[in-house]
Amino acid sequence: MAIPRKPIQTVRQFARDHALFRPGPLLLAVSGGTDSTALLLVLAELAADAGLVLHVAHLDHRTRPRASAADAQYVADLAARCGATIRIGRAEAKPASEDAARTARYAFLRRVAAEIGATAIATGHTRDDQAETVLLHAARGSGLAGLAAMRPSRDGIVRPLLCLGRDDTTAICAGAGIAPREDPTNRSLTFARNRVRHKVMPELAKLNPRAAEALARLATSAGDALDALRAMAERSLASARDGDAIDLARLADDPTVREEALALAWERATGRALAARARAALAQEASRTDGSASLDLPGGRALREYGRLRIVPSPSSQRSVADGARGRGEAPQDEIVLEPDRAVQWGGWTLLLSRGHAGGGPDGWTAVAAAPDPHTGLRVRARRPGDRMAGETRAKLQDVLTDAKVPARDRDARPLVVTTSGEVWWVPEVTSRTPAGEWRIFAKRSG
Repeated sequence: MAIPRKPIQTVRQFARDHALFRPGPLLLAVSGGTDSTALLLVLAELAADAGLVLHVAHLDHRTRPRASAADAQYVADLAARCGATIRIGRAEAKPASEDAARTARYAFLRRVAAEIGATAIATGHTRDDQAETVLLHAARGSGLAGLAAMRPSRDGIVRPLLCLGRDDTTAICAGAGIAPREDPTNRSLTFARNRVRHKVMPELAKLNPRAAEALARLATSAGDALDALRAMAERSLASARDGDAIDLARLADDPTVREEALALAWERATGRALAARARAALAQEASRTDGSASLDLPGGRALREYGRLRIVPSPSSQRSVADGARGRGEAPQDEIVLEPDRAVQWGGWTLLLSRGHAGGGPDGWTAVAAAPDPHTGLRVRARRPGDRMAGETRAKLQDVLTDAKVPARDRDARPLVVTTSGEVWWVPEVTSRTPAGEWRIFAKRSG
């Protein structure tokens, strides 16, 4: 028997349409189940053409003590068959919930990805998983973001199998003559997703045999609409910025764009995404211009003075500069403009934007990175809640620092080189941008 060619071709085209792969190391999350097994088999077929070097990661969640060793051995054998290296991890304790298990799994995956320099992490989510996620989010009252569900690529995670159904992954494994491992908990109706999978989806299939595909198309449409809305909100928020406040009169008149811009500002300031009710409350307060008022919401407080709005993170959300000061140097609160050929001092560090220099830079500089156009307004500052890295994946800075094992006490004292849009371009001694162009950024510790 052989793996069916049609699903492989479908994944190849889907990956091209969404620019999922870049040449280099790619980390695959493989549990040993049908979908993740199919993921490895399909990508092994596509690896050579896409320039991928496959690495497999498998985490024992300690939920099945008697079967975990067999699961790990199965994945190891499969990785060897496909010519991939493997990393096996074990959770420190049995997770208390599905969310806890997911958090532990992705933390493990990101650590491994950072260690091998992976371009992305690939998971085996299928079109059926997407349909179930849409229904779960809709039942919980989600807005547009929830209906968009899982994106083909986001935060360094790629999902090449979103174009396939569960029947396809079963056929792939059967074609390869492989019997995947099955987790008995996938049949338990204790879990909400399983109730949707085994109870709701079969009923919907009676109304429309292709209900899963229809729901997946809904997710795609919602995602496209959300991307367009956020682009408009970004522009609206940028034009309304007035120092540390928002000039409400300069926000977009369209109520949907206006609400999205406010929600975006809140998430960047506090690191917390607002639910529908909180978003509506913030938008309602921002529609007023009389007198002064304050509004407490998850993660902080909105302070309005006539037509200006400031967002003040709560102590639990705000990254305290004092914590970083106990590290290697006191982190200044102000941003410093990084101008060409002018060294700047920032909290125990010296940074320089300069042209040329070979190798690791001038004598004494310990870190070097490629720089974009030096006239685009690069700045140096401390981290802020909600920071993300510049680039295709827009990975969360919090995850990057965790994966790099930067101690919590040192994180606020670590200089960030940021773009005018507020995205993090470089973190000295933590992230890498290969010096290839004319302009480079150099850094060294001053003390």
